[in-house]
Amino acid sequence: MGSTFIENMRTSVDAQWGEIKQGVFWCRVMERPVTLGFYRDLMLQMWHHSRHNAMNQAVATFVPAPEALLKFFYRQAAEELGHERMVVHDLKSIGIYDETDLNRPPLPATEALIGYLYYVGLRYGAVARLGYSFWAERSHDHVKELIAKISDDLNLAHQDVTFFSKHAQADLMQAFQVEQALERFAISSREQELARQVATTSLFLTGQLLNQAAVRHL
Repeated sequence: MGSTFIENMRTSVDAQWGEIKQGVFWCRVMERPVTLGFYRDLMLQMWHHSRHNAMNQAVATFVPAPEALLKFFYRQAAEELGHERMVVHDLKSIGIYDETDLNRPPLPATEALIGYLYYVGLRYGAVARLGYSFWAERSHDHVKELIAKISDDLNLAHQDVTFFSKHAQADLMQAFQVEQALERFAISSREQELARQVATTSLFLTGQLLNQAAVRHL
């Protein structure tokens, strides 16, 4: 049952990625040169979003869950702490960092994604929140072509894209661990459906974030 469940999760996530790849953001990046302003605006949304990931993952442990799953979440949340600093590093490394930019409010879709993940944690708990981790830890497979295009357009070196490159290095092992946790703890059909729903909804909102970041640069 576990392997079928995971395959169904992958199918749903891949379909959602397919929609994102037909969207405004994806077409803008792949069809025209990426500007520094566009890249900065995108990375600021990554900063807003990523600084909440450790906290919304920890919040998911407020709902009672097996001890082993709670320990897994505490470790994962600790690993997520400070990832937004990589965004600051990457912007500084190419001379487009302005500290006042961090005071700009997030885009509506960014705020919706942040709020949704807190809601999932508080309402449904850790098993459902694994749905977000399921696609996020494997996102590099989908975005690597996109990141390569941005890097080529802006002449970015490997050390200039630490937010994406360091995530990619860790994602494969973490993706395996998330799948193991889902197979172990998402036992009932309701839990499995919740995890799938969270995966597709959070990825949909991420797509909206990307599209909104692109609109002013069309």
